[in-house]
Amino acid sequence: MIRFIKLIIKCILVTVPIWGMSLFLCLGKEYYSNEDFGYTWWNQELTQNHQEKHYKCVILGDSSCNSAYMPEVISDSMINLSIGGCSTVEEYYVLEDYLANNKAPTDVFLSFHDSHLKYTEAYWDKIVPAHRLNLRQNLEIIYNSMRFDDESFKKKGAIAEYLAAECYFPSKYITSLQNSIGENRFQKLEMAYDKIELHGGRYTTLGKTEFVTAQDRVYSEMLVKPMYDYYFTKTIDLCTANNINVHIVKPPVPDNSVMTLDYQKQVIQYYNSFAERYDNVTFNWDIPIYDRKMFADEIHLNNDGALAFSEYIKTQFKDIFPEARYTSDMMAAVNDSIQQENILEYLMRFIGDRDYTVLIYDNKDVIEQFRNLVTTPNELEVARISDAELPEEQYNKMYVGSNFDDQQKEFDIREENGSFLVSAPNAVENRWIIPDRAAISLCIIDNVNDEVVAIKNVEYSSNNTFVNYTF
Repeated sequence: MIRFIKLIIKCILVTVPIWGMSLFLCLGKEYYSNEDFGYTWWNQELTQNHQEKHYKCVILGDSSCNSAYMPEVISDSMINLSIGGCSTVEEYYVLEDYLANNKAPTDVFLSFHDSHLKYTEAYWDKIVPAHRLNLRQNLEIIYNSMRFDDESFKKKGAIAEYLAAECYFPSKYITSLQNSIGENRFQKLEMAYDKIELHGGRYTTLGKTEFVTAQDRVYSEMLVKPMYDYYFTKTIDLCTANNINVHIVKPPVPDNSVMTLDYQKQVIQYYNSFAERYDNVTFNWDIPIYDRKMFADEIHLNNDGALAFSEYIKTQFKDIFPEARYTSDMMAAVNDSIQQENILEYLMRFIGDRDYTVLIYDNKDVIEQFRNLVTTPNELEVARISDAELPEEQYNKMYVGSNFDDQQKEFDIREENGSFLVSAPNAVENRWIIPDRAAISLCIIDNVNDEVVAIKNVEYSSNNTFVNYTF
């Protein structure tokens, strides 16, 4: 008996490094996981916990969907719960989790790229190792993958693979752990969480990357595999059971896309079948085709494309999104995009009808050209600055633009050593330096949050127009 007990103790001691590593991998996942996992955890936390705020509109889809919908542009009552790489299968459970813990939204938007009606890039590589779904949900997926004989979900030894990940078995995470050496992934994840929260769940291709290609992409067939159709239908059934309106929207494609008539017919036939069978489902064949510069790659919109698409959605569904007021949270998210923006046209579109004050310094005596070419077309009223204690030379070059109302907003500006110090009321001062090569310099102030958002400079070219790129 004593020998048997000793054997057990030795076995336990031998396996201590393995289980010790598993314990670390479980408790310290923020120290070795990448930012993509951060979004999956954020999505999990939001859907599996009750939210004090009631979101009237929920977005479900893949990364093409996540990159496209900007809650800060569309509605303060919208949340983007789409996950990169996911298909109709995983997103069904995202909605299931959300409805189990929160009041049902009035509307759900479903947007998937065609590839995620037949293939998943996320389940085994992200959803399972990130522990996004619970035991019952994972077993359902594994069972259905065998029932439908779906190769993209079905895996040899699937149950064992799932349980190994569920128990944080070292072999499943050792690569991530090795790749994290020398990196501060905890800090990166914290920053990612902040960005995700700021943008209402949108995290894919935030920024200004532009897609460049000389090749066409031909869409000739829309293949929907049975398992994906099954879960897409289950999603709509779940919405119907909860009195939720469903809007099926095809995400935009770049202008190198070529869609054959057969392809268009298949898309219309498939999605219209739901609109015909369900009273709460809408679908309109109206795929926006945008300049490829509005994409980060072949299927993901960059900030400029997302702005255009979100404005399109707000117009197309104005009965759902009637509000014109921009909240503090919405403005803060738009501020982040303005800070990244380097194209004058889209800078003005981000300013749009939101409550910004724009201080304009005319460094090359081109204010009239700027007014005619830039501000007036964007309904930004420009007037002489008033009540500013500035030297006469600077005062004569300073203008203020606003499109919110006729009254100039409060701000403080003073000259110091050849530059300006600018602040909103009771806010910190920001130094505004005018570069010599700038024809026009802009200081953008968020009136809702009382803060200086960004300084943008514009050059004037030899052909009597403004350079479209800011610096």
